[in-house]
Amino acid sequence: MAARPLSDPVVRRCTALGVAWLAGYVLLIFLTRDAPAANLFVGDILYVVPIVASVVASVIAVRRLTGRHRVFWLLLAVAFAAQLAGECIWAGYDYLSDNGPPEPSVADLGYTVASVTTLCAVLVGFGGAGGLRQLRGLVDTAIIVLGVGAAAWHLLVQPQVPASLSPGDLISLTYPVLDTALICCLMIIGLGGHSGVPVSVRLIGLAGALNAVSDMSYTFMSITTGYESGGLIDAGFEAASVCSFIAAVVAVRVPEPPAAPRTFDRGMTLTPVLLSSVVVFTLLATQKARTGDVDTTTLAISGVLFLAVLLRQYLFTTDRAALAEQLRAAVAEQHRLAVTDSLTGLHNRRFVNERLADRDAVRPDPAGVLVIDLDHFKRINDTYGHLTGDIVLRAAAARIAAVSRAGDLVARWGGEEFVVLLPQTGDTDAADVAERIRQEITGTPVDLTGTTLTITASIGVATGPHADGDLLVDRADQALYDAKRAGRNRVVVWGATPPAASVAGAPATDVHRVGDTSGIPRR
Repeated sequence: MAARPLSDPVVRRCTALGVAWLAGYVLLIFLTRDAPAANLFVGDILYVVPIVASVVASVIAVRRLTGRHRVFWLLLAVAFAAQLAGECIWAGYDYLSDNGPPEPSVADLGYTVASVTTLCAVLVGFGGAGGLRQLRGLVDTAIIVLGVGAAAWHLLVQPQVPASLSPGDLISLTYPVLDTALICCLMIIGLGGHSGVPVSVRLIGLAGALNAVSDMSYTFMSITTGYESGGLIDAGFEAASVCSFIAAVVAVRVPEPPAAPRTFDRGMTLTPVLLSSVVVFTLLATQKARTGDVDTTTLAISGVLFLAVLLRQYLFTTDRAALAEQLRAAVAEQHRLAVTDSLTGLHNRRFVNERLADRDAVRPDPAGVLVIDLDHFKRINDTYGHLTGDIVLRAAAARIAAVSRAGDLVARWGGEEFVVLLPQTGDTDAADVAERIRQEITGTPVDLTGTTLTITASIGVATGPHADGDLLVDRADQALYDAKRAGRNRVVVWGATPPAASVAGAPATDVHRVGDTSGIPRR
């Protein structure tokens, strides 16, 4: 469980320093309002201090972090450095030019790179969400940004701005758009698609939100009355830089696991659809009421929103279908593991019981059952150890499977016992299969790296109607005990006269059925 950031003394001190700096910066704005030179110093020189701190802290984060965290902070370090470059160029224009920065200026290149790189950092930071989910998040982001931007422009901004916009005004409009896209990506792909999002990433999202509000104010002022450094809008940008600095400190000082993708993400299924519908209806109704007609731009925006909604619904359906397939495969794998013996890779006792209990399966009679027990296995464990015992079990399982027929079911019954179900097999064929298995087990010594170990097996055989599967297992088990009592390393068919103990090395196989056919109780 990740530690709380404020429990770290360095994070506490840096947070207090950031808050104090921000309060002091706001105070200096008011104190230097009537002193242009001091106000310019506050707006251009002191302004970059938290940005420099963010660059330094993010570089330290890159050096200390690994994996996706490192890539995330590497991109943010580039973004902070680009922002710092833009601010330095802006300050140079302010101090070296009588007219201030032109619009657009080279500084805008740094700001744009910073915004785009920060957006890329969020996408890379949440790369574990998967391609389809990320693409759907981007489409949702585009729908929200386009819808909100179109509505805000037509209803609020356009009526108050000049009829024509300069290139600088157009570039200024891109900043709040990119900030809004960053927030939407963080909300949809990050918080909506992941659990346990690191605090440092949340702080970057807060910085993006502060930048978005400040950029919207900056854009509106640039288009209408003009923007001057050292105003209260700079306090919003300064607060964003302080948040970025604290986020980098938290990333360095507080170990945080990467955000884990949710199995079912909070896909905001209805939000983009409802938003686009409301925006289109509002734009069409407003223009119709104002001018009596609908212009081409509004129709184009409506068409793009409609196509984007269709695309996101297709991506949502495809994502859910892929998730359903993953869940189906996971369930199938869980069932496979539940009916598979982890040591030998054979089916286990549960699988055999399920097969015997399946009364609906059509299986021609007769059926045979072999119960196989490795002779003196406890002695092997006691003499050579359980690791050697495991090697012997795997070797025996491989040999049983190698000589069994294609349709036979081979399973580990438990301990050193194995079971083989033989469909459409009578007494003679079942005994032949059992004898081949016994010879395969006995014929090749087990290699124990430096020494070899010869193992033998006793096998009980029973045949009869497939519907009496449990009874056949009982009978084969009883025949196995007859084989052990007769001297081990042999095959005995249930109902046959148990063979007498044979001379060592000369095992016997008796396939002559005698006696009654009633059930024999288990041991």
